[in-house]
Amino acid sequence: MIKKIPSIYRRSLKEIWEDLWTMLVVNVLWIIANLLVIPGPPATIALHAYANRVVHSEVTDQHDFWQTFKSSWGVGWRWGAVNLAVVGLLGVNYYLVSNALDVNLGSFLQGLYIAVGLGWFMLQFFALPFLFEQEQMKVGQALRNAALMIGRNLGFSLLFGLSLLFFMFLATLAFALGIMFGAVFLALAGNFAVNDQLEPIRARKNIPH
Repeated sequence: MIKKIPSIYRRSLKEIWEDLWTMLVVNVLWIIANLLVIPGPPATIALHAYANRVVHSEVTDQHDFWQTFKSSWGVGWRWGAVNLAVVGLLGVNYYLVSNALDVNLGSFLQGLYIAVGLGWFMLQFFALPFLFEQEQMKVGQALRNAALMIGRNLGFSLLFGLSLLFFMFLATLAFALGIMFGAVFLALAGNFAVNDQLEPIRARKNIPH
């Protein structure tokens, strides 16, 4: 499975290259929604719905993104509330331990919270695509499915996470490209990864895409 990581990146970049305009529009709409904060979570759901359709070779464009955005406020804010609680808790604890009297203990705990935060990000990276592969768009079920996938493919997940950090670092150096296509690239990569993991299961059960 680890050998598929370059293929995931290649296919994600290929999809962006083949429809630059739509990808740019969707990415910019997502950025605007997140800058406004309140529409951020449903826009994130819509972004992954769009990416999921692309991964499954369905015809889609920015109008589908907009329609999904309008209908995703419920599931979007259920997902957003969970993330707000977890990130807020991690942020508060990080701030508290940064003022710890024991410097060594404080540094250890800070590193631990950063690692947990990165792990949480990786969980979201897989959980969002799972929302569209499940029979029902339940946030809790998607988180469980993502955790199971990571646990069963730990080597792939760790290497994929590290390579994503490196890839996004490179995109940050090319600032304009990172801004214009970063979010949609991450959504495509996540959906390709989950789809590849589910492919053998579909084949065994003869489930259509």
